[in-house]
Amino acid sequence: MVSSGTIKEESNFDVQADVNKIRVTLKEGIGQCTTMENTVAQILVQRSNNQRQIIDQQYRSEFKTGIFEDLQNEINKGNFLETVKALLSKPIQYDVDCLHDAIMDGNESVICEVLCTKTHSEIAELLSTYEAEFETTIREDLESYISDHRSLYLAILESPRDSVEEVDEAQISHSVGILIKAEQSNWKISSNPEVMNVLCKCNFSHLRAAFKEFHKRENGNMEMIESSMRKRCEDKLTSMFLVMWVKSIKNVAMLYSELLYQSVTSLTADTARVIRIVTGRSEIDLVQIKSHYMMQYNKQLQLAVQQKCGNDTAYSNIIAMIIKN
Repeated sequence: MVSSGTIKEESNFDVQADVNKIRVTLKEGIGQCTTMENTVAQILVQRSNNQRQIIDQQYRSEFKTGIFEDLQNEINKGNFLETVKALLSKPIQYDVDCLHDAIMDGNESVICEVLCTKTHSEIAELLSTYEAEFETTIREDLESYISDHRSLYLAILESPRDSVEEVDEAQISHSVGILIKAEQSNWKISSNPEVMNVLCKCNFSHLRAAFKEFHKRENGNMEMIESSMRKRCEDKLTSMFLVMWVKSIKNVAMLYSELLYQSVTSLTADTARVIRIVTGRSEIDLVQIKSHYMMQYNKQLQLAVQQKCGNDTAYSNIIAMIIKN
């Protein structure tokens, strides 16, 4: 199935008209926050990221300030502003900023999410963009601020994954044997370093085939690999990392659906994660993510967000616009 986003390029794109409308709204809409929010949201959500970059560049050229900065001066609504910031950023740039903040704060859940869901080419872009912005490398910052689990993250960043999506049947049984051995040791990575070689170096098609054979293995209990990791791995962060990584390899859209469900059903909504996923996947596979959400949880994703965050009207509305678009 071909993946697709909810946001497409506007065929009748008129950058000057968009800039003028946003400027008038921001400067003449003082005291009318709802109008201001709706106008800005409607324009940004109906333009592709590339078109939004052009709008913001033109705005800066004319007014010597950015749309986000002007909006920030007029309203004080954190989640709505953060969503606008994400929409006005290049996706890789927003990922890099989120990853940097997570490393500085020791937020390993976000580190896992950002790194485990990236393809090999996306990891390469993440590494170069991070270094260009912060004049340090992800490795250096992980070594400075993360202690116990940084070897897992470095394995993703630095292992050369096979980019040829072919499955060598002769190698599948070997990989499955390594995975079974790791399971028998309760997924202790330190005791089974070869399992990281399998997860890091084999291409995704090979791994999906290996995971399928692991599930069917002789004398097994038909347990999926991620269920085994969650049940047997004693270290919670290692378990979270392995499960997220495996689920991303198997079906990244389904993983994002599950993460969104966790975000909107927790006691306190994880709005930062919702913003990251919804804006970051809006031009990639958000159609598939919300389809998985409906199949898994029998509820429309945009309704789930609005029900959880309805009191934050501006934020819930702009997120719903992106999802429904």
